Amino acid sequence: MTRWREYLTTLVIAVVFALFVRSYLVTAYKVPTGSMQPTLKPGDFIFSSRLAYGFQIPFTQKKIDVTEPSRGDLVVFTYPKLPMISYVKRVIGLPGDRIQIKDGRVILNEVPLQYEKVAGEIGDNPNPELFDIYTEKSKDSAWRVIFQKQTEDKDFGPIVVPPGEVFILGDNRDASDDSRYWGTVPTDQIAGKVFLIWLSLDWQTKWGGDRYPTVRWNRVFSSVH
Repeated sequence: MTRWREYLTTLVIAVVFALFVRSYLVTAYKVPTGSMQPTLKPGDFIFSSRLAYGFQIPFTQKKIDVTEPSRGDLVVFTYPKLPMISYVKRVIGLPGDRIQIKDGRVILNEVPLQYEKVAGEIGDNPNPELFDIYTEKSKDSAWRVIFQKQTEDKDFGPIVVPPGEVFILGDNRDASDDSRYWGTVPTDQIAGKVFLIWLSLDWQTKWGGDRYPTVRWNRVFSSVH
């Protein structure tokens, strides 16, 4: 009886610890779509830090050491009208920024972001016949995005990002629902910052009688930026 009590106590402690970590420190998510390619692929399993923008005091809605997201951060958030669904997008506009998009390219505070075509990265391109990969640069940081080779009318704005909110975009600019379609995101809806891909499964390339996905070993335990 004593041994079973020890097992049960250990199990309860483990469950409570796991729930604490998930709720207040690190949360795991699975990427279901290609809206964040080439940075995140369908089948990627990611970790998001809940400490990146402040520590939430357990059993309250209060946070301490609060910091605001930076431009270029990959954030997990919930959209106010669909609070049960988590999204991952990239922060492009901060409070007070003037955002405009012409021909799919971002203009930030009247200054166009810089775009440099990336060559030789076929493995990260979901379809080289249809898409091109670019490095998108602001004065603060840089990240990769993809565009369709045949450009579409993707003009937007201008708008000014309201206080306490951010303007977010998917890295797959022609296949992403984001702030262009449903507005800016309140920072209090942001749950964390993505920092690691801990597993990546490719369901397009299967084995074992076409039943099991292959593992993208080059992406396992890779950092995200």
